[in-house]
Amino acid sequence: MYSINFNGKIDKRLEVRSKSLSRSMLLNCSTSIQAISSSRADQIGNYRLLHNTTVTEAVLIEEQQERCRAQVSGKTVLCIHDSSETNFIMHKNRLKSDSGLGYLDGSGIGFKMHLSIAIDAKSHYPYGVSNLKLWARENKGALTKNEKSKLPPTEKESYKWQEGCKASNKVLSSATSIVHVQDREGDIYGQIADFWSEENAFYIIRSHYDRQVEGDGKLWGKTSDAMPMGSYPLVISGDSHGKGKKRETVMEVRHFKAKLKRPAHSVGKAEDYTQEVSLIETRELDPPEGTAPLVWRLLTSCSVETFDDALQVIEWYCARWHIEELFRVVKKENLDIEGSELESGHALRKLTIFAIDTGIKLFQLYTAREEIEEGETLESISSFNKDEFKCLSGLNTTLEGKTEKQKNPYIPNSNLWVLWIMARLGGWKGYSSQRKAGMTTIIAGLGEFYTIYKGWKLYNMIKET
Repeated sequence: MYSINFNGKIDKRLEVRSKSLSRSMLLNCSTSIQAISSSRADQIGNYRLLHNTTVTEAVLIEEQQERCRAQVSGKTVLCIHDSSETNFIMHKNRLKSDSGLGYLDGSGIGFKMHLSIAIDAKSHYPYGVSNLKLWARENKGALTKNEKSKLPPTEKESYKWQEGCKASNKVLSSATSIVHVQDREGDIYGQIADFWSEENAFYIIRSHYDRQVEGDGKLWGKTSDAMPMGSYPLVISGDSHGKGKKRETVMEVRHFKAKLKRPAHSVGKAEDYTQEVSLIETRELDPPEGTAPLVWRLLTSCSVETFDDALQVIEWYCARWHIEELFRVVKKENLDIEGSELESGHALRKLTIFAIDTGIKLFQLYTAREEIEEGETLESISSFNKDEFKCLSGLNTTLEGKTEKQKNPYIPNSNLWVLWIMARLGGWKGYSSQRKAGMTTIIAGLGEFYTIYKGWKLYNMIKET
């Protein structure tokens, strides 16, 4: 893992402050400047950093992109794209006007963002941000839907999908292959037609439109009429609100290749037909009575010749949950950017960029449990110092049980050793028969550790006087 390095783009003191803020956010799992600052001076320094006009959004994003770029050489990378928004409507009375905030889709005040993150295609280890765009809508409903449809592609808000891919291709150019993964919003004809200009870039996009194909018929019907390639078991998670129960089911896979016809309303330059693309349909065979079958239709430029090829595409598409989980961690669940007390929209936007980087570091920590070699210290991921490792050693002794099954089985100071401690602090009981601790448990453990560490540090200071 590569540490923050602005390569001289900002003052050295600001770089040191940026590193300090990033580390504090990680160890406290919070974006509250008051909560994560160690002193009043530290708090003022953090506020000044976020309000400093030389520390621009572009500089912060480019720094993260460079760290991502340095890790992907020779790798097959999944580049996952998604959009979200931050809503500060609950704080509207204290927010400064004309400070980088605007209208949202519903009622609210905030800004929009389109994020692209790169993860390893096999291990799903997150390499970082390959692109990030933030913007605020100045006018609410200034154009009708019909007027928007007549705009050139580059002037539409939907161009963010193509823009994110093109920018990510540059950042990830040293990768062996780049597979862009997008949800239904990415089903844009111009984008599908344009992807063939990049030799090592491919796409998997959930189909939103039942498009006309070359010859007669439409894409979905042609695929449904194709012979099944095979089937696979799937466990469908239950709904936390009680609207759906967890169930085991069987999914059947079909596949069809076709050239897609250009829509009549398409604006801008595009061929009348795309290159040949594949549509993979995976459909639930026997859903419970009264329940609609689960159906996914995935457009892809990846080579699909066998059932295993189709399963690989489906598995890669499922990796979208990483970016959804990242938004959840950043916006509400843990870092809670929407609860920030900052008054300036520009400062909130920069704090969000720091929060996304922090969220990715947390996911790196979580993924390290499975993928990072034993013996490597956690220092490169979480920036823990020597004193913190001493505190961890003491905690490890108190958290281990009397039996071998309840002891930390990993090499001291390794990633897995630290993760075991964090999981125990987060409420995991330590038995191998239990399911592994989840992301929320690990983050809760980090927060608990930092609280304990403050007391540990104070105790040692008193003892030395």
